[in-house]
Amino acid sequence: MPKFVIAFHGEEQTFLHKIIEMDTKEASLMFFFKNHVEGQYSPDEEGYTYFREDFDDPDSPMGSILEL
Repeated sequence: MPKFVIAFHGEEQTFLHKIIEMDTKEASLMFFFKNHVEGQYSPDEEGYTYFREDFDDPDSPMGSILEL
């Protein structure tokens, strides 16, 4: 099963860094959102949508994901 390294700048200058083992990049990012991102976004589909927009922002991305 693939492993993905996810880094994200959380609220108040926190930096989250996790290695997640899932089938796909999208599944890993959803797992990361549900289990490690708290307070900045609502814990629903709308919150995930905003998280993804911030994560992938072309001008100033808040996160990155790489497959190991």
